[in-house]
Amino acid sequence: MSKTPITTDVRSGASTLNELPEILRKYGTKVLLVHGHRPVEDGLLQTVRLLLNEAGFPHANMGQILPNPKYDSVVRGVEIARKEKCDIILSLGGGSTLQCAKGIAGGLGVKGDLKDLWNGKKKLKKAAVIGAVLTDPASGSELGQKCTLVRGGKRHTMVSPFFKSTFAILDPCESQYPFYPTMNQIFILYARLFFASLVLKDEQKTQALELLKKLVDTAAALSRNIGDIEARTQLFSIGCHAHKDLKLPENPVEPIGEKIAFNDSLPNGTGQSVLFFAWLNTLEDVDKNEVIHIANTLAQHTGSDTQVTTFEDALASLKAGLEPTKIPLTLKESGLKVHRKKLLALAENKEQKAILKQAIELDAR
Repeated sequence: MSKTPITTDVRSGASTLNELPEILRKYGTKVLLVHGHRPVEDGLLQTVRLLLNEAGFPHANMGQILPNPKYDSVVRGVEIARKEKCDIILSLGGGSTLQCAKGIAGGLGVKGDLKDLWNGKKKLKKAAVIGAVLTDPASGSELGQKCTLVRGGKRHTMVSPFFKSTFAILDPCESQYPFYPTMNQIFILYARLFFASLVLKDEQKTQALELLKKLVDTAAALSRNIGDIEARTQLFSIGCHAHKDLKLPENPVEPIGEKIAFNDSLPNGTGQSVLFFAWLNTLEDVDKNEVIHIANTLAQHTGSDTQVTTFEDALASLKAGLEPTKIPLTLKESGLKVHRKKLLALAENKEQKAILKQAIELDAR
């Protein structure tokens, strides 16, 4: 059980999954494999099982983890882990699977009723070792201290330093998602890096812009060949640096975009993309001038000879730059038909309400 601050050991690059048995031996004696049942995760599960069988490392299994994992799945996982005497909880897949693994690891650190932890009656003081083999470079969950589960139809988030992963493997060979899921991952990083380029200063701002330019290149490469391992390796590298090296507040589009995604069964990337340009339209003039600068930088980077001089030019240029992703940029493009009153009810503050109002207005044009 971990009781001290955690520094995540990140292994990134092609074939780094082969290091898994050696890593596991550093931290425990038996691992619980937590996974979903999409094609990529199924293939990863089989690969991991073969690796562990060949290495003679004991493991147990817990599957059927769906997006937006439920509290009940965590309860089931804790029961399995205790019965099987697992001291490592290993997530195989994306952010949702990792949220469930975090919940299980935390549950193993609690004596008595697990509900007391999520009701705030108990504080998490230790947890089992959390590991992640990630197929999604965009979430950053492996480095974060949040665990989000669905209870009673609503999302609940707990924050604890014990929810950080002890180790994470980012192997692009195990992330062969089709076009649309891949572009959703890319847009989550795009929104994060764009916001960082907008609000950070000095060296951090420069770093964010450089990562954003690399991301645009990566999106273009994957739009040409979705199986490009070199581009997927770059995508993992960008994601790791974006979450590890940049210190910034949450993108204003992220929380409300996640709500839309949760309520309407959309990927988080699409939940954010349909609000992104609405958010840009709500910015103050000083920030709009910065948007012009960012758009001009990206246009020059991609070889465009069009000079971006106005905010309208900037919006057009940014939309053109996102064309290879084919991701929807308005509510209408996503196919959503949400009643105005219901949509505005999702807002928790004035900023979010302004973004949603602008999204509705853009759809009406």
